[in-house]
Amino acid sequence: MEKLNIENMCSALPPRVTEAIKILREFNIKATTYLDLGCSNGRITEIIAKVVNAKEVYGIDIDSNALEEARSRGIKTFNLDLSKDRFPLNDDSVDLITAFEVIEHLANPDNMLREAFRVLRKGGYLLLSTPNLASWVNRITFLLGYQPYNVEVSIEILAGVPIKHAKPSGHIRAFTLRALKELLTYHGFKIIKIRGTYDTNPRIKLLISLDKIFSRKTSLARRLVALATK
Repeated sequence: MEKLNIENMCSALPPRVTEAIKILREFNIKATTYLDLGCSNGRITEIIAKVVNAKEVYGIDIDSNALEEARSRGIKTFNLDLSKDRFPLNDDSVDLITAFEVIEHLANPDNMLREAFRVLRKGGYLLLSTPNLASWVNRITFLLGYQPYNVEVSIEILAGVPIKHAKPSGHIRAFTLRALKELLTYHGFKIIKIRGTYDTNPRIKLLISLDKIFSRKTSLARRLVALATK
């Protein structure tokens, strides 16, 4: 892989990924073998691989076109459905697995977590992020009679939300902090750290400023970033 200027690239990354990198550095996590679930075009995969000094880098995604670009970055890719497919990797063979903003899109998140646990070596790490159903924004919108964000009822419009800042993302699972903890524990993971982080959409300065304040309390944050181990 080409050398990357990580510090410069971090400034352009979503806050959830920047927070994930901070966690990797805080716990001094290194990985010879790294697997990114929902790797898309591999841009973020490549950065994380550099942070942890990975020698073997794998990516799984359902988008075959995106995987072509990921392969051009030196990532060994697999075109699979995380909801139902078995990962083509040996048991206890991976040091680090990431899954950024993936689990909320899956019809069967249990398959992804079960397979992640299987291929992760003992003492290896799972690092994932997902929207928080119980974020401060959703609590207010729900109280006012609006549809909570990230709980989508249409694949065409963001129905029922107060600010329509984007198109639906295909979210079909919504997690609170408590639910995420329980699911990870159920699948055998030991939780090390869960942090909250803010979001930058919609791009409204006041909203982002409030988000940064409220996200200091994990249970109110817009995004959850979880580190767990096998």
